[in-house]
Amino acid sequence: MLRRGRFVFTLGALFVGGAMFLWPARGWAQHGGGHSSALGGLSAYSRPDGVDEKDALGDFHHAMAVQATSKQIAQFQLMVKNTDTAKTKLQEFLEDRKNVQDKGIHPTEKSLPEALNSALQQVRDGNKFFQQGFSEPQISGLKEITRRLDRADSDLVQETTRLAQSLQAPETDIMLRAQSLSKALNDFSDEQSALGREMGIVLANGQDLAFILPRVNTAVHVANQNVNVGVSGVLSQTAAGQDGRRTFKLDLEEDLSDVQQNITMLMRIALQHGSDCGERISVRQAMLTPATPASLVVVQLHYERWACVRMYGQTSQNELAENDGSVEVKLTPEIAQGNLRLAAQIDKVAAEGMLADALKSGDLADDLPKEIAAALLPAARAGMNFKSSLPAALDNSASVQTAEFHDAGAGVLWVVLEGQAQISNEQANLLANQLNQALAAKADAGAAETAPVQKTSSQ
Repeated sequence: MLRRGRFVFTLGALFVGGAMFLWPARGWAQHGGGHSSALGGLSAYSRPDGVDEKDALGDFHHAMAVQATSKQIAQFQLMVKNTDTAKTKLQEFLEDRKNVQDKGIHPTEKSLPEALNSALQQVRDGNKFFQQGFSEPQISGLKEITRRLDRADSDLVQETTRLAQSLQAPETDIMLRAQSLSKALNDFSDEQSALGREMGIVLANGQDLAFILPRVNTAVHVANQNVNVGVSGVLSQTAAGQDGRRTFKLDLEEDLSDVQQNITMLMRIALQHGSDCGERISVRQAMLTPATPASLVVVQLHYERWACVRMYGQTSQNELAENDGSVEVKLTPEIAQGNLRLAAQIDKVAAEGMLADALKSGDLADDLPKEIAAALLPAARAGMNFKSSLPAALDNSASVQTAEFHDAGAGVLWVVLEGQAQISNEQANLLANQLNQALAAKADAGAAETAPVQKTSSQ
């Protein structure tokens, strides 16, 4: 969804409805569409004019039939990782041979390096194992694309064998064979990616112009209690320098719904105080609501004023006043010197007697807004803790310039942070890998949670 020019996403939005997200993308590709982006990446898919409704419905049913399970997503991530490892090992082999060639030395190896050979075998084994787990609808619906992948697998075997057989040939022949193997491996990788896209498994790539930052749930200490704050966001590229540095607009959303649900308890802990001889404050009820770009904390208070008189070695207490009332405190987030703070002020007072006086001009008028702001500040700052809220590739590159409270719908309170991140191409590649690994871990955890429990009967 688009909110005031911002992209607002959650990781769940990628998979809600499964094929409902997938079929427009596939229809676009089939009818001459554009670049397929990553988890992490954003792609704009639209249905071209003139597409028959029956075609669209067919795309929908196809997507439903071939969509990957959470377990398959995890397996696919491992396949891609193995393919990347094989590419790295092959590149190392090419560099070693080039060094040998430059020095005029003819090596005596009769076989491929074990690390390269093992990596290539893992790629092929992983492909076979992945396809063995297909359901009948997947086998049928993915027949053409798996045929292309199997052909690429066969080419990979052929080029691997040719390279191994050429190791006693002149160095120029070895280099040519190694480059042919590199092309075969890249072709295999392309077909592998196409299979993943067809199954709805979309991977992040370092060249993507935007990255979805999946939700991270953080336990935050608020008024001596732990509450959960979910942080998610989007990176959108705004500039790219010739030196390889890239600038991204950073949008982060902090979900404070758990704070809202527990606000009465939190305010009781933060505000309840008193003395035997003086003011006593207790919280009846509290409510935290959005008032974009601020938020409102409404607190219903019970107020007592006591006086003590000491006579003949004993102290007697006398209640001077007792009132109930409410106060509305407005909280406005601000970024100052790179950090977030909450400006707090009393907006409305509904009280009588000594409570009204205390809330309008007494110490309570000064202290209460400050105490409320101090209690809620750790939750509002959850997204600013980049080491926990952002992938490691970004935690030293991001900064925040603005902060606002927002209504995310149905009265759910968010803190929306806007800033930027400057990263190199290498960091972008690392970011893509970390996002893919996070998706794989999530899929693996989901598969474990939904796995059937093996029951054993006692003898």
